[in-house]
Amino acid sequence: MIVQRVFAVLYMLAGLAKAFPQLENVADILQQAAVANQGTWYAGATAWLAAQGTAVNALIGVALFASGAVLMFNPRWTTLIIYCQLLMMAGFVTILHRAQPQVILLDAIFALAALYMLRQQHHRKPKPRTFPTRDFSTPTPASGGSVTPTLDGEYDVVIIGGGVSGLAAASELTERRVLVLEKSASFGGNARYRAVNRLKFPIAGVCFQEPLPGSFMLQLLKKIGLSGAYKSNEKDTLVFFDTFLLLRCLGEVVVGFLKQPVYLLKPAVWRLTGQLFLHALIGKPYVIAAKQLGDPIFADLYAFLDTFSPRGERYPSLPWTPQSTWSKANMALLDTIPLYTYLFEPHKLDQIPADLRPPRKFGKLVENAVSTTLRVECLDIREVSAYVGLHFLVGYLRGNLVTLPGGNGSISAGLLDYLEEQNNVRLQSRVQLQSITPGGDETVIRFSVNGAASEIRAKQVIWAAPKTHLPTWLPTLPKEQLAAIRQIRHEDYYLANVLLKKPILEHSFGGYLIEPENTRTPYYWSKAGTCLIANWMDNRLSAETGVLTLLKPTTRPERQGRTAQNEFPALQQQTYIEIAKVLGNMGIDADIIEDIQIWFWPAGLVTSVAGQQAQGVFHQASRPFENIHFANQDSVGIGNIESAVLAGLNAAKAVRERLAMPVTPAEVMS
Repeated sequence: MIVQRVFAVLYMLAGLAKAFPQLENVADILQQAAVANQGTWYAGATAWLAAQGTAVNALIGVALFASGAVLMFNPRWTTLIIYCQLLMMAGFVTILHRAQPQVILLDAIFALAALYMLRQQHHRKPKPRTFPTRDFSTPTPASGGSVTPTLDGEYDVVIIGGGVSGLAAASELTERRVLVLEKSASFGGNARYRAVNRLKFPIAGVCFQEPLPGSFMLQLLKKIGLSGAYKSNEKDTLVFFDTFLLLRCLGEVVVGFLKQPVYLLKPAVWRLTGQLFLHALIGKPYVIAAKQLGDPIFADLYAFLDTFSPRGERYPSLPWTPQSTWSKANMALLDTIPLYTYLFEPHKLDQIPADLRPPRKFGKLVENAVSTTLRVECLDIREVSAYVGLHFLVGYLRGNLVTLPGGNGSISAGLLDYLEEQNNVRLQSRVQLQSITPGGDETVIRFSVNGAASEIRAKQVIWAAPKTHLPTWLPTLPKEQLAAIRQIRHEDYYLANVLLKKPILEHSFGGYLIEPENTRTPYYWSKAGTCLIANWMDNRLSAETGVLTLLKPTTRPERQGRTAQNEFPALQQQTYIEIAKVLGNMGIDADIIEDIQIWFWPAGLVTSVAGQQAQGVFHQASRPFENIHFANQDSVGIGNIESAVLAGLNAAKAVRERLAMPVTPAEVMS
């Protein structure tokens, strides 16, 4: 600010000087320039300005003084004024350099100062603001909350946990008497949405992989009437590259484009190049590009990932089974090394078969992109195994993502609507579990609803709640199973919704923020890596308001023992700084933000650590016990909705077999 105030004074003095011809006679200077510029392309403009010398003098004087005043008091239009000053200096140099060559040096000094001030403006933190939301948000009841009619005393199947796993399991068991118990006021687990002015926005899970024909996900979506309702991000994704990261990796970028020279014929590539150098010059934090423009940079990684496509024979499926196309030896080999080593430390891969090795060491820009992609699901590039990491990258980086209005909450809402039409299925929320007593033929479950005690018996039970609670409710589980359950790592998850006065980026799925970690930033261990656009998810609504969704999972070793659950105001302000930085980069004033809501999901996602798949940790943790089966998503080991659905369907299949029900074609899962 010192430099800005110094030049503010100089601009104001220069403006005042125009009122004293003895100090600077602008009319005479313009007459000299008109003579010197004869025969140039701008001779006509110079002659016209010389003819209006008095008026031009007054106009320049006012403009200089006013721009200096803006710099002094630093209002919101300071950045615009600096751009105008640069334009004015360019005009001065063009008109006067022949008559007064000293203007080149003088304006060069002022231009450098202007560029410095621009950089300072683009890196300024916005002033703290107070928003209407003052604490973490919680889901509100949607349906299934009724206490009446009275529960029956016996059910064929009782499902504990009303998230997507439990609801998916119930949807496969509608021929039997089913009771779904949920401790919260509403169903949906980590797949829910809210709405503002009818615009749905996710408050937990957002995306899933584009379903393959005949896949279990497509069958589920067809069942609940959503098979044609999702939108793909194939052509509508942006990437927000950190400007100086991109500049430092310029060699990596150049090599990528030289390998695919056809891209050099695209005007968008050269616009991106110009944007990079301009933003580096003026200090804008991001270079924004369509995801497709990054394809040459990531071409080698994409080609490698394509060899593990779900449509091929080398797909690293989760969970691994003896029927997998991977041998157990190869799966275990890749599951015992971190993904970071696999992709970025080739000198440590001597034990890996040649046909499974990456073709080369990938660059720093690729590393940041992979790290960001994994972080969205609480997977750490240095801790997740190469096998699990490949599975995830194939679907979430190389494949297309799809989403519904309101994100994955539309799936749980669709399941709820489907189940509420089934006569044999009962949904009960606000349940306080008291005890579970398993037996050979039936399990006794005691609980209360709004203080009213109930005891029911179940022929089969599906546990679809987090396994972290199992040692309390089922202490008689085998020791090996309890030990495996304790090894499963759960991560806290934050999701921020930024409510805007009007929509922005309505034609974009959203964007990934590819930037290096800054450990000096508050809550850097819970930084947004993705910005998604609720208006794009439902652009048929033509909403007058906008919502941006920021995924803020906690990852990396340094997040251990940290939580912001009691620090909402600070986390909200840090989120405000992050999104204001993104908006400012696009020339959008942060005043467009009306509110910032943050949803806290403690232990909301499960991460898979290198070696756990090979050791069978998740299989061991999910072994049936007596007549109790397990259907929560950590039976697969990564926190995404596909694993939640698959775990629910597999548990339902096991229950049907135990109840001697005929298997239907719908249970044939890919």
